[in-house]
Amino acid sequence: MNIFDTLAISSIVNSFGVDPISSIDLNWIGKIISWIFDLFTGFYGAIALGVIVFTLCLKTLVLPLDIYSRVKTKKQSLMMERMRPQMEKLQKQYANDKNMYQQKVMELQRANGFNPLGACLPMVVSLVIFMVVFSSFSTYANYATLANYNEMVEAYNSSVSVYVQTDENDSDNSHFLIGSDNSYRVNFDKFIAYYEPYYNEFHKNDVDDKGNAAPKTFDKEAFLDKNENEKWEVVTEFVQLNAREAVVKWYAENKKATEFGWIGNMWYPDSMLNKKVPDFKSFSDAVARAMGSGVSATYEDNYNEVTFNLVNEKNTFNGYFVLIVLAIGLMFLQQFIMMRSQKAANELSSVDGSAAKTNKWMMIMMPIIFGVFSFFYSAAFSVYMIVNTLYGLISTLIINKIVAIRFEKKDNGGSGYSGRPSNKAKRLK
Repeated sequence: MNIFDTLAISSIVNSFGVDPISSIDLNWIGKIISWIFDLFTGFYGAIALGVIVFTLCLKTLVLPLDIYSRVKTKKQSLMMERMRPQMEKLQKQYANDKNMYQQKVMELQRANGFNPLGACLPMVVSLVIFMVVFSSFSTYANYATLANYNEMVEAYNSSVSVYVQTDENDSDNSHFLIGSDNSYRVNFDKFIAYYEPYYNEFHKNDVDDKGNAAPKTFDKEAFLDKNENEKWEVVTEFVQLNAREAVVKWYAENKKATEFGWIGNMWYPDSMLNKKVPDFKSFSDAVARAMGSGVSATYEDNYNEVTFNLVNEKNTFNGYFVLIVLAIGLMFLQQFIMMRSQKAANELSSVDGSAAKTNKWMMIMMPIIFGVFSFFYSAAFSVYMIVNTLYGLISTLIINKIVAIRFEKKDNGGSGYSGRPSNKAKRLK
């Protein structure tokens, strides 16, 4: 391509086209997430499939920590249940002295090999991993939103470049935009040759006020009689119409990756407050979460131009809160099962049972907190939470059952805790 070609394309595309928004760099976790999603390119629900695989891989990676933590937690709960008679006796004895109660409980626990912090470290490590991955996943979701938009911009600008003459001797009738130095002009003869069949096809089904067929045909002489500004308006409108349709075509070809059931765009919440294609403010907010700053308000006209023909998508609910409700419900179920498995610890860890009340509040607040995350973040995050919770539920039930059986066998064999202090234990006074 010579200097004429370069100036022609850059000058004209900049005049008719739209500038993309600068992208962001992903960290190594984001690149892994991107690689997983790329495995499902071309599949319907590719984003949902990628999230499911990513979550399963992550949960499997930290499974040893989860197993250790849950085994310890279940064992401690069973040991607390066996110590219940003595601890209830201590609750009555020291009902008015919380500090003394805690001291005696610690002595009893040490005497029977009970370590209340045994399950904490793996849980902390798992929580740190979750927060790091959550941050990277959230950044990637907004990165993908920006990338999808920039691809629509590319489709828009590619449509414009089709009409740009790339050689001075170019005889293709579609290349009617001509660049020279830092200016550009229109070869109206070439434009008319391209525009006339388009105009006639577009107006062939026109009807008059009475509903009678009244197709229109392009009037070349009338067009040539227009002044330069009027001609430019026709050319500009034609270029824009085709560029807008190029965006619609790109969207139709690529939407299957971001769709999932009733959800139109997995990168936005499953909510009636969101649309399949967001308005400029929602889009800018998503970009801000990824880049730290939103898109300048002066860019709004460009955004609206690129998404001009996606009217139905801009007015269609992105979802109906289904994933959000499901994520909250499963989290409640998980918290309930964990509460039941640690019933003794919750009831006996404080002299007045206040710990049990605190944990009940936690059972309520944790699902609500994650529900808020699902409400403000993406449907992809909701899928992550659902798969993550289901994985945790199933593994917890299996681990609890195995530990309970083994604990019972040891107890029956005389090697488990029998509810009485061992000979080596200090006698409590």
